[in-house]
Amino acid sequence: MNRKFYILLILILPACLTGCTRQPLSPKWKMGIQTYTFHNFTLMEALEKTRKLELNYAEAYFSQELGQSFPQNAVLNFDLPEETKEKLQKEFSSQNITWYASGVAFYNKETDWRRFFEFASEMGLKLVTAEPELENLDMVEALAKEFNIEVAIHNHPEPSVYARPEVLKKALEGRSELIGVCADIGHWYRTGADPLQAVKHFRGRLKVVHMKDLNENLKDTIWGTGILPLKEIVQELLIQDFNGLISVEYENFSGPQMDDISKNLNFIKDLIKK
Repeated sequence: MNRKFYILLILILPACLTGCTRQPLSPKWKMGIQTYTFHNFTLMEALEKTRKLELNYAEAYFSQELGQSFPQNAVLNFDLPEETKEKLQKEFSSQNITWYASGVAFYNKETDWRRFFEFASEMGLKLVTAEPELENLDMVEALAKEFNIEVAIHNHPEPSVYARPEVLKKALEGRSELIGVCADIGHWYRTGADPLQAVKHFRGRLKVVHMKDLNENLKDTIWGTGILPLKEIVQELLIQDFNGLISVEYENFSGPQMDDISKNLNFIKDLIKK
């Protein structure tokens, strides 16, 4: 090697070291609440708690009592009167919370599925989370296309047909990109599946992640203190450039729930900083 090469190397190397340094990945996902987390409260109370947690997205589950100035015993459902729907939208807006999704939906009749999609469209939802029977998937896909609303198929444990990732994989074959996955990583672990490998497998089809951690008794616990590979899952979502909804679904109802959820959110923030 000649002298000119060494000079050129000396000039280029510092720039390369600076430019080639790996930059931390920035999340594109939305952080929100699955309001079942606060199912012991009314929806209006759940929205207030969500705002206090500084979360700006919600996946609202049906059958939750509306509360506050709504009619007594009124619950979230697709058959609400128009004035109640309008008031609901205003309540979400007043709390600066985007009503991003609703679910998890279970229906057998096509008329109920249609009314569910009509409601979601009227409310301006991005997607619905659902567990349709396998024989209803074609119909649900047709409704998704008609209303241009995404469907994220959720995985409850058995007897849910979608308990195991391989069933969901087969169900998605040949389906529209509107149909994807609502990945409940805790339920995957409970059924014996590897949640990290499942998240990797469904790359490109993930639309919602129900984030949680489990203790040795398979009960919800503060994120990062349990047995799930949360650090690796969060890193994988960053690598995938996941831009869907991470739904906080914290089903430990016995302790200081708000404090626990704050710790969960800080766990994610601290991971991202590293």
